[in-house]
Amino acid sequence: MINKYINQLIKYGINNHFLEEDDIYYAVNRILKLLDINSFQSIEVEEELDITKIINPIIDYAIANNCLKSSGLASKDAFEAQVIDCLLPRPSEMNRIFYKHYKTGPLTATNWFHDFSIKTNYIKTERIKQNINYKYVGKYAPLDITINLSKPEKDPLDIKLDKNNSTEYPLCPLCIENVGVYQTPSLAPRTNHRVVNLSLNHEKDKWGMQYSPYAYFNEHLIVLRKDHSPMYVNQKTFQELIDFINKFPHYLIGSNAGLPIVGGSILSHHHFQGGRYDFPIEKAQVLQKIKRKRMTIEILDWPLAAIRIIGSNENSILDMANSIFEYWQKYENQDIKILAKTDEEHNTVTPIVKLDGANYNFYMIFRNNLTSKELPLGIFHPNPSRFHIKKENIGLIEAMGMAILPGRLLQELEMIKEVLLNQKNILDYPDLDKHQEWIYYLKSQPLEDLDDLLKKEIGRIFEAVLEDCNVFKYGTKQDFINFVNKAIY
Repeated sequence: MINKYINQLIKYGINNHFLEEDDIYYAVNRILKLLDINSFQSIEVEEELDITKIINPIIDYAIANNCLKSSGLASKDAFEAQVIDCLLPRPSEMNRIFYKHYKTGPLTATNWFHDFSIKTNYIKTERIKQNINYKYVGKYAPLDITINLSKPEKDPLDIKLDKNNSTEYPLCPLCIENVGVYQTPSLAPRTNHRVVNLSLNHEKDKWGMQYSPYAYFNEHLIVLRKDHSPMYVNQKTFQELIDFINKFPHYLIGSNAGLPIVGGSILSHHHFQGGRYDFPIEKAQVLQKIKRKRMTIEILDWPLAAIRIIGSNENSILDMANSIFEYWQKYENQDIKILAKTDEEHNTVTPIVKLDGANYNFYMIFRNNLTSKELPLGIFHPNPSRFHIKKENIGLIEAMGMAILPGRLLQELEMIKEVLLNQKNILDYPDLDKHQEWIYYLKSQPLEDLDDLLKKEIGRIFEAVLEDCNVFKYGTKQDFINFVNKAIY
């Protein structure tokens, strides 16, 4: 039976143009080595369009025949990536194909690359479908709420295998050295990983572009420097973002803020995130429009302090963004707890760029990572009273209005429903300790449609989390409007 699945895998590779006829036995022999098999027979098999229906029986065979030391999900994913890699072109060939498509157009090139990443099961489409997604209509534009169930948690078997197997190569999950890597279960499966070369801001082939395996939104991509260097946000960042949009005008691109607390989860490696998606911030209402030099600066009604610079001339956009950024870096207002510098710099921005027809839309979300004795995780960080829903840093994606909430929340919500509907004792559910105050509040609400109530409540709390991160929250909207009007002169 395993012979049939190997034949199907080869046919899948041929039909999807991963393999040429001359590559067949090269690929077969690599697969046989992984499965510790010494023979193969070429037979006619029916075409199978779903890669998981081919690869899952192969993984089952590997486990049954001790080709895998662990049946944990991380180990299975890593082995799957190795098997699929036997079908795939080398990175240099990938780049040749990508840029052949790019000559037709950037959309043609990214359509091909994204489709390739799905068909090789690098993008885990079946797992992504498990995520819970809905809209929350609150005080601002409708927010996107996602309970992330797709990214697997570590299996105890994998953790045990990995315990004494630490590595400093690659240095982080974004490093270019991850292409083709297979070492330990602590590393995400990267054997079938491919990165396309990019040149940004006159740095030839110093950048790479890949898609996210557990995409949070359509065509969720990552743009990374090939050298392992820390995140930064400055005038150079703005030029890099604009240059990317010039090369891929159908995408949105943005950067995390680059400082601890407000800068997302990976600060050690400079990178951007983007994709083909309309984020909630794009639908924000406008508090004030200001015309300057054939540009429009819009002050947005958004839970965080945010503006949008609109114009068709990239140099004018960059000059305005640089001017506002420099003003913000030095801006202080102690009455509303904004300090630009103590023993370190605190003011930065989360920049985002997207084209709307001929116009650049350049978003700047103002951030500050100041801490205090009372709020050691950040004055402009989620309030501790909301940690039961969201404690982690609010990075680029969430600042644009998309909540990425932990998968554990789904099970906890089921427990909460038990407590509320069946009058169970909350003390019987240790995982609900963090939710106690919230549950007492929920008991005072109408429970006829509890599922809908919980969805709205999660959205309300996420909206409040974003408001917690507003650098002008101790002042008024007028304070922010005054700041912007002074910054643009």
